[in-house]
Amino acid sequence: MAFKVVISGFGGRVADTTYENEGLKPLGVSVQAVNAGTEDEYIAQVNDADAIITGRFALNARVIGALEKCKVISTNGVGVDRIDLDAATAKSIVVTNVPDVFIEEVSVQAFMLLLCCAKKTIPLDRAVRENRWRESRTYMSPMPRVVGDTLGLVAFGNIPRLVARKAKGFDMKVMAWDPYVPDEVFAQHGVERVTNLVELFRRADFVSAHLPLNPSTKGLLNYSCFSAMKPTAYFINTGRGPTHLEADLIRALQEKKLAGAGLDVMEIEPTRPDNPLHAMDNVVLTPHTASVSDWSDVERRRRVGQEIAAVLQGRMPRNVVNREVLHRVSLAPPVRA
Repeated sequence: MAFKVVISGFGGRVADTTYENEGLKPLGVSVQAVNAGTEDEYIAQVNDADAIITGRFALNARVIGALEKCKVISTNGVGVDRIDLDAATAKSIVVTNVPDVFIEEVSVQAFMLLLCCAKKTIPLDRAVRENRWRESRTYMSPMPRVVGDTLGLVAFGNIPRLVARKAKGFDMKVMAWDPYVPDEVFAQHGVERVTNLVELFRRADFVSAHLPLNPSTKGLLNYSCFSAMKPTAYFINTGRGPTHLEADLIRALQEKKLAGAGLDVMEIEPTRPDNPLHAMDNVVLTPHTASVSDWSDVERRRRVGQEIAAVLQGRMPRNVVNREVLHRVSLAPPVRA
């Protein structure tokens, strides 16, 4: 049986599917690129697909409702906020992601942003390049030691657990807030559990956020959190931009409630040219690239093909996001290598 597997590129680019096709080898099919300018055109081209790889268009309830025989929707990232999970489950569609592929990459990026903020890497680099060497001292306060400082983690899943491990190498004291992780996990990692989010912001020298985006986390990190921070403390976010209220963060930075921020994710992406964060020397910005490495860029795409191949062959993929769908579909155990 020939399956139809589709993907749409971003920004008018034709999607390269070399590695996805490697993962699909057991099916003997290749990914078909969708070239649609509107959601209606997208629906017309994917409504008969057996599997969809996420791309330019959101898999909202309208799109999913039009799918006639789709069995699996797969994304090569962690976040699934552009997929209507309830709609997919109602149609017995398995949703997969790859939460384990680039956890090291994101944890490294989080710690890089922390160190760049602490050691004023960006303004000091500019001072050297612009022949302002003697002005460098004006950027050096506050200049935390990092070693022995306190790191607060917002969420304590796979990525922040790796950040905690790296922080231990700097003899940092680590605490975390996560109402969904059992006490024994905190104990296993030697991390203090904090049950009050504002208290974590108040006590930490650095706060590193790793929240997924869902209705309960959208805008969770607000002025109450940022205004509670030490004036020498820094906020880092490599999770999802809309989990922090950007206007509240900007206000707190302008009021010097905290010393600075390092952000790989913003509330609106790409950022608008007039975003006040652009003009702040105490803010380090990267364009939502924390997950990128030569290895992860290949593996995440290959895994998407493998996940789709498993589901279309009636087997359990490595990771099912909408676990409720397993009550509606029958999947055999995965094949062990």
